Amino acid sequence: MKCSFSFSGNKPIWKWAAIVLLFASCSGDPDTDKQNNEATDNSTGSVESIETLFDKDEFQDPIMKELLKELNFCNEIVSDTMDYMNPSCTPRFFRFFPLTEKMALENGFLLQVKSKVSGFPLRRLLVFVRERGQLVKANGFVANLIGRRKTAGEFDDLLLRFNDNIDGDPAFYNCYFKWNGSKYEFSSVEVIEGVNWGGPVKKEFRDSMSIEIKKVLTDNSMLF
Repeated sequence: MKCSFSFSGNKPIWKWAAIVLLFASCSGDPDTDKQNNEATDNSTGSVESIETLFDKDEFQDPIMKELLKELNFCNEIVSDTMDYMNPSCTPRFFRFFPLTEKMALENGFLLQVKSKVSGFPLRRLLVFVRERGQLVKANGFVANLIGRRKTAGEFDDLLLRFNDNIDGDPAFYNCYFKWNGSKYEFSSVEVIEGVNWGGPVKKEFRDSMSIEIKKVLTDNSMLF
C-alpha cells in the first residue's frame, strides 16, 4: 500500500514527525508492520480497556459520594444532573477507579470527571492518595482513562487519551504513565491520530516522539 501527502505551511517538528510516521507505515509491508506491532504489544503486561459513559444513576459504593463531599467537588443538596456548574454528587458527573487492587478506595483512587463539569470543557483524570488523614492530589490530567496495563508491582500503568487541535483539526495522543513511588509520570506515546491519518507509533520512533508529545502536553497544561 502506498500513500501520498501534500505539505503546506510551517508545522512544529513533532507534527512533521507524525506525518513521517504515518507515511512510513503506509509505505511499509502491511504484514511486517502488523507483526512488529503485535510483538510490541505482547512484550508488555495484559491491558484492560476502559470506557466511561457516565450513564449510571447510583454509585456502586456509598463511600464514593462521601469522598466527593470530602473534596468539595459536588453539591449534595441538588439532584439536577444537567447543572454542570453546580454538579450534584452523582456518577453522571464522576467515576471512581481504585488506585490499586490492594488499597482501600478511601485511601487512594482515580477520579474521572466528565467534560463541562465546573465549566471545564474537557474530561479530567485526577489521582488522589491519603496522606496524614487528608486526601492529596498526586496527579491531574486533561485526559480520558482508556486502559490499564498490569505490571510486576502494585500499581498499574495508565493509558490516557489526550485531545489536541492542529490547525483547526482534532488530534489525539494515547500515552502510558507509570507510577514512580509517589505519583504517575509520563512514560511513552503509543498512538498519534488525527482525522483520517495516524495510528500506532512504531517502536523505533517511540522514544523521540515521546519527548515531543510530552512537551506538547506540558506546554498546553494538560499535566497538572
